[in-house]
Amino acid sequence: MATPKLTKKMKESNKNIYKNKHEFPFVSICTPTFNRRPFISTMIQCFEHQTYPKDRMEWIIIDDGTDKIEKLVTHIPQVKYFGYEKKMTLGQKRNLMHEKTKGDIIIYMDDDDYYPIERVSHAVEMLKKNPSALCAGSSEMHIYFKHIQKMVQFGPYGPNHATAATFAFRRELLKQTRYEETASLAEERHFLKGYTIPFVQLDSTKTILVFSHNHNTFDKKTLLNNPNQYVKDSVKTIDDFIKEPAIKEFFMDTIDTLLELYEPGRPEHKPDVLKQLEKITEERKKQIQQQQQMQSNPTLMAYQQKLQEQTVLIKNLSEENTELKSKNEYLENKMKEIIQKSIQEKMREKMPEK
Repeated sequence: MATPKLTKKMKESNKNIYKNKHEFPFVSICTPTFNRRPFISTMIQCFEHQTYPKDRMEWIIIDDGTDKIEKLVTHIPQVKYFGYEKKMTLGQKRNLMHEKTKGDIIIYMDDDDYYPIERVSHAVEMLKKNPSALCAGSSEMHIYFKHIQKMVQFGPYGPNHATAATFAFRRELLKQTRYEETASLAEERHFLKGYTIPFVQLDSTKTILVFSHNHNTFDKKTLLNNPNQYVKDSVKTIDDFIKEPAIKEFFMDTIDTLLELYEPGRPEHKPDVLKQLEKITEERKKQIQQQQQMQSNPTLMAYQQKLQEQTVLIKNLSEENTELKSKNEYLENKMKEIIQKSIQEKMREKMPEK
């Protein structure tokens, strides 16, 4: 495999952005993979083109596929490759990746998406600028659907929300959370504790571009079947994300032929994912049915709204009560301190002088 070539602009960016490398934290790039050989050359280019200094990075790859990619990646100095014969869930793989890392910051780069040259540097910069944030990611996601030749924007859904493929987080976060071992899809909510982890949003154009393709674990075309306020035509183009002509050609032309010929990557070889996808789809159908029933019953809908209001009120009262208790304890301790000090002063006054 030929070594990816950097443009003059990329080389200058790589050289000048980080003059003092010791000021920047060590980063662990994490990639779980399963039978994605057609994407590997482009995945390597996305890593090689990163503007963050290579001697401040390691690249952890967990491969439980039947078509191992070890020989394609082990020539890269930063790569730490781990192959496994038994297939794991995505949750298991992500937890295992974390155990292999030594970085101060952990950044995900999935195997079939495009990551801009600033992916690592931008994520590190945003975490450094926001010291209270434990995790960074992009709740806004742009997906290019080739079958309709259209870019669609999904999200943003919330300030503490992002998809896992965009995650970058401090090592300290792993002391608080981990992935569900049974999760093969939609693993973000549990890891982010219901989206309550202190978070900072990333610029989507510096983070990721997703392409819908035939070997997607989750068929992204189904996302177009559920139009809502979070889904709209994107004003951005592919050129806003991809600056490398060869990579653009790969995603727009080459990959379709490669995937047609690559049988091991077909979704049917991931039964755990298909099973969980079926379960999630069924749960979503029930939620939609419940919502429709509520909308057709004004009394039930009003009751539900009242219940939600009461829940919020109880939560607010509980928080206020906790705050009052804290203030009360502080005042009690302060009073004890003042009384004790006063007693000591009086005792000193009564003591006869020697």
